[in-house]
Amino acid sequence: MSCLPFLLVMLDIIARLPPKNVAHCKLVCKEWLDFILDRKFVRAHCHYMRASADKKLLMVGWKTIEVHSLNYKSPGFILPRGVTRPFYAHPSRMFFLASLDGMLCVCLQNTCELVVWNPLTTKFKKLANSNSQGFYKVDSDALGFFVDSSDDYNILHIKRRRCTMTVYIYSMELNSWSTVRFLKHLPYHHYTYLWSPATLCGGGLYFVVTQCHGRSDGLTVIRFDVNSKSFSELCFPNVYDDEVSGSLVNINEELHMCVCIGNYDYRREIVLWRLKNKSWMKGHVL
Repeated sequence: MSCLPFLLVMLDIIARLPPKNVAHCKLVCKEWLDFILDRKFVRAHCHYMRASADKKLLMVGWKTIEVHSLNYKSPGFILPRGVTRPFYAHPSRMFFLASLDGMLCVCLQNTCELVVWNPLTTKFKKLANSNSQGFYKVDSDALGFFVDSSDDYNILHIKRRRCTMTVYIYSMELNSWSTVRFLKHLPYHHYTYLWSPATLCGGGLYFVVTQCHGRSDGLTVIRFDVNSKSFSELCFPNVYDDEVSGSLVNINEELHMCVCIGNYDYRREIVLWRLKNKSWMKGHVL
């Protein structure tokens, strides 16, 4: 072991281990602990875990939070592992808003504070400050988690209050908030519009914005470029109906949308669309 380069051991051997074993490796020495907490190791470990057949599912119950192992190559029951929360919050009072590279962004219902939490390392960071930044309202705000071109983890917080909109970005490297401009002359700050959770795909965060009546003429897609820190508007798939909804999903780094036609009691049709060159291509009818 003494003849092996340190980076080879950490990035090509330790990074391939399951999360539970990586957590044990933190106890070897301070040098290992510091490197496992480093963003370079986190990215490498997540890369190998995505390619692994062993997937992890975080399940939030009324009293507990558990990690379940899912292996599609060797299915079988594996006892779930409980997750220890390093901050005081009952699971039923936590809103899980976004995840990226093993980290979670959650909102604590009692205080409305945003928290970034890594269940593997148990490290967490509360993002709220005295300038009223980092406080989230579940029924009006929107949020996304991304990595920019400088390899910095960021939180995008679209904050809507009293028919006004302010867009904040939290930099984990700088440990500070900044503001960016939204699109001018668009009504999406108004309370009659609902914002979906963000979907990260190909250098952009995507949101479906829906007017409360749910008709197809009240739907649009908003894209946030994670490198230029700018917004743009995309059209909704070419669907015309009085009851339409859309859900975004990243499939192999291509953005898709499941469009449901009909109300919740009776779905007449579900169609999978794919975004190509800023246009939606109709795919499978589900």
